[in-house]
Amino acid sequence: MRTFFCCALVATSSAARPRSLLGSLQSLRRGGSATRGAPFNASRPSDSDAANATTDAPLFPANKTTAAVQSRARAARTAALALVHLCIISPQTCHTAARKLWGKVAAVEAIQEFLPAEEEVSPDDCYQFVPVGGPDGTTWDDVVGNGAAVGELRRLVTLAGSRDAAARARRCGATVPRNVLLVGPPGTGKTLLARAAAEALDAPLLLVSGAEMVKGKFVGVGIERVKKVFATARRVAARTPARAAMVFIDEIDSVGRARGGDDSAATHDADNTLNQLLVELDGFGARDESQPVVVVMAATNRQNVLDAALLRKGRFDHVVTVGAPDRAGRAQLFDHYVGKQRTAAAARELLLKKGGALGVDVLCQALGEKTTGAATLKVVAPAKAANLKVPATLFANGTARLAAADVDALARKTGGRRSGRGADLRFDVVYSGANVTEAATNVTSLSDDLAGLSPGLVGADVAAIANEAALAALQSNRSIATRDDYLRALEDNILGKPTYADGAPDAPAPVWATAIHEAGHALASFVLEHAEAAQRASIRPRTGGSLGVTMLGAGDADATTHRAAELRDHLVMLLAGRAAEAHAFADDFSSGASDDLRRAAALATTMVKDLGMSRRGAAAAVGDSDETVRDELTRAEARARDLARDHDGVLRAAAEALMAHETLDAAGLEAVF
Repeated sequence: MRTFFCCALVATSSAARPRSLLGSLQSLRRGGSATRGAPFNASRPSDSDAANATTDAPLFPANKTTAAVQSRARAARTAALALVHLCIISPQTCHTAARKLWGKVAAVEAIQEFLPAEEEVSPDDCYQFVPVGGPDGTTWDDVVGNGAAVGELRRLVTLAGSRDAAARARRCGATVPRNVLLVGPPGTGKTLLARAAAEALDAPLLLVSGAEMVKGKFVGVGIERVKKVFATARRVAARTPARAAMVFIDEIDSVGRARGGDDSAATHDADNTLNQLLVELDGFGARDESQPVVVVMAATNRQNVLDAALLRKGRFDHVVTVGAPDRAGRAQLFDHYVGKQRTAAAARELLLKKGGALGVDVLCQALGEKTTGAATLKVVAPAKAANLKVPATLFANGTARLAAADVDALARKTGGRRSGRGADLRFDVVYSGANVTEAATNVTSLSDDLAGLSPGLVGADVAAIANEAALAALQSNRSIATRDDYLRALEDNILGKPTYADGAPDAPAPVWATAIHEAGHALASFVLEHAEAAQRASIRPRTGGSLGVTMLGAGDADATTHRAAELRDHLVMLLAGRAAEAHAFADDFSSGASDDLRRAAALATTMVKDLGMSRRGAAAAVGDSDETVRDELTRAEARARDLARDHDGVLRAAAEALMAHETLDAAGLEAVF
């Protein structure tokens, strides 16, 4: 820093008089110097030049190219020689100029903001650069619901970013894995995993979009972009103590699609872009131990379209599958998101006052505040520091005590002074938080129930459900979402929004046939031995086309194997609604059972032809087995009709309760059955 500070004080002439400070800075801003050829015999700038210069002009232009950096370096070297000459001839003049510039800069470190950095990103670049760690502070604790994928990725990142691991691998003849491909359905948390991995690696990060790599009007652009990304990664990695950097390529299927399409120029260019990527991943010298470590992580939900050369070992050493969570994983996800909402509702909002380490007022939430005053401050504003989290101890006198590293982190984000010491920051309370009872913070039971009702949902779905429930509470002027809010949000996510709002004057009257139908499903869930009891039943029409719904407990829905008795009971469950209508209306069915029939036929076909679960056994897997499928459906429907006939009173009571309330939760259904 002091070298640049001195270099900024360029001032010399043929008469050994100091050149103006503004002229010196303008010379550096132009990327050259009038004294480049003969630093000790340069002519003094005219007064008109100084008059035309504007003091509010930026010290450096926005265009930070490599050529500009080299040009300014030459100017800085020339300035240093001029300064030595000046200080020898006129020490007092040199001292005065230094004091003037020092007064214009709050701290020497502030000059860093004006330094051109090669790794900064111009609008034309296809990547986003993060100097250290992840882009938003995401940690492994923020990734829940898929423990196997998290554990595997943590192990790989630990190996890739550890010098000790590299040494131990070398001694046993192993190669430390570098490149990881994350595959899985949309919404399972692949990008979230990559953010946590970047934070754990604690190295420079380049975020790349696969689509950005291949877009462009001209042939060869994609190749140059791939080369630029990896060249930048190696350059910034060489400057770090660990000599490591990370590249994350999102939606890599855009650039990694299998080669061999048509013979057009666009196809050839896309193939060549992929060829360059293959070379960068595992080409000649790509893993030379003398080179910095570049960890490449990529994500896709279309592994089937990727080129075989991209998937081979050595290019991507490991493929981590991020699948849909099971019931336990969904319970963790609901517990995480619902718990975050309760914590945020109870949190006070504090305004840290401007001054000292803070260049501006900072609004933050005090999350997880303890009776001892310990809390985590999450910055809300200014936007530049948003989501920054720092631990603090809050005192009753309106001060927050922060450690030195956390104070400096706030100072960097707010333009304050970094002192390298801890500090007590003054704050005002702008919001005291909602009154959240201890019972409300215990969300384990609620999370488990929601997980049981949501088989097949992924992390993005769970986050959306929790957010919709919070918005419903906000609309009702409540700080905390209730159990009913979450259940309604779950219904809306699976089935679609209701066709009319609560209490709407033009809402249609409930349909008795729909009530009987859903009551039939609920009845079967309580009577059948291998069925999970219904948790919720509703006869509100939905925009997704559903006239009603009965939500069952997930039970063993996440299991990979099922017994024949379980599948036959499930077949009865599917046909129970139609059987209830047949019983109540003397075989005068409605059209509402079409989806049930389709699903029942598909299940019966799978049981007979794929699983051999019929009287014919394995022989049914060969030849025409339609008659056997019809037998399974006939027996299941007969069982469903028997249930409706034997429990007629309970069936009608459940239907009447649905007509009265439209929706029954688990407690309401248990009261009937």
